[in-house]
Amino acid sequence: MAIYHFSMKPIARSGGRSAVASAAYRAAERLTNERDGLTHDFSNRQGVEHAEIVLPAGSSAYWAMKRSTLWNAAERAEKRSDARIAREFEIALPHELSAEQRLALTRAFAADLANRYGAAVDFAIHRPGGGGDIRNSHAHLMMTTREVTEHGLGDKTLLERENRWLLANHLPPSQLQLKDLRQAWEHLANRHLAMAGHDIRIDHRSHLEAGITIAPTEHVGVHATQINRQGGEVSRIRIDRQSADRNADTIRRRPDEILKLITNEKSVFSRYDIARALHRSINDDPQTFQNAFAAVMASKALVELKPDSSGVRGRDGEARYSTVEMVAI
Repeated sequence: MAIYHFSMKPIARSGGRSAVASAAYRAAERLTNERDGLTHDFSNRQGVEHAEIVLPAGSSAYWAMKRSTLWNAAERAEKRSDARIAREFEIALPHELSAEQRLALTRAFAADLANRYGAAVDFAIHRPGGGGDIRNSHAHLMMTTREVTEHGLGDKTLLERENRWLLANHLPPSQLQLKDLRQAWEHLANRHLAMAGHDIRIDHRSHLEAGITIAPTEHVGVHATQINRQGGEVSRIRIDRQSADRNADTIRRRPDEILKLITNEKSVFSRYDIARALHRSINDDPQTFQNAFAAVMASKALVELKPDSSGVRGRDGEARYSTVEMVAI
């Protein structure tokens, strides 16, 4: 199923980073940082599906459409040794979408960021590596920390302002802005999934916020895949034993919890979807799994849908299910 992943981090000099180097790596280009004279050549890097710069609607800052010019301007605009030069957003792209659909979705989110903050957004879509998880299509979006104008970079964006200043001006602090961005990405991704004909959703909420007491699993993301390919040790355990045992007990007593977890992502599902959700939430003991599966299949919240001309049953004849709540909706 589509995975929700949305993270934001600064690209700051205090961490020894430069926006020029970061942009070169993400777009697989050769760029020179005019500030220190260092050239960063990643032109032979594989796996970059598409790279593009997006400006606010109606902007005439055409100078910013050149990657080297944009990020060298960002470097020049900041004088402090600990300055934040860019903001980076990393998002997981639904693997159910085609390459063209993933591009349209990423471009739409980049435009939302650019319009929201009056900034330039440089995005790159990366496909999964040869030995990686096929679901790890993702995008990096680098946003300027200053508003982009016709003649250069201007004032700091609202995301870079101090919370004290924001609150004094009756504006949301950075944490509320981030929460709003996470919701915006969820709504946009779900709209694009629906337009592509997929009955699946992503949910930005934590299990606790969604009213689910099952302990969540850790997403083994792109960084873990890279470490593993380079020979490093990466734990592939989905969930620790104590949490898995607690989950099994929760599912035995309240099997509708796992159904709530599934219907947060899709409204119609199969026995395979139930099995997969259980596999992610409990340990690998066969008897524990069978007991949990039987409890879910016997849940009063589960509804087997009648096959009809719309193809409720799959092509393989497998039954499709939903829940009492979803059918009511």
